[in-house]
Amino acid sequence: MVIAKLLSNENGKIRYSYQPENDGECGVLSYDTNHDISEIEKLAEKDIKSTFYRNHVFKMIRENINKLPEHRTLMWY
Repeated sequence: MVIAKLLSNENGKIRYSYQPENDGECGVLSYDTNHDISEIEKLAEKDIKSTFYRNHVFKMIRENINKLPEHRTLMWY
């Protein structure tokens, strides 16, 4: 599970905070829609050794680019 919260959506740059497993310090991810570039601004405390959680958030952003959620809890099995 990862919790994502929209921080900003300005000038084609989308920023989300994300928190894996609702534990530890949040990280910050950004996506530049003008250049199709995903960027890690700050790694979440629980995501340091893996790309697993941040990849789920980047996928959610790209899939919802026209209607970005303010808050989303992503879960999988």
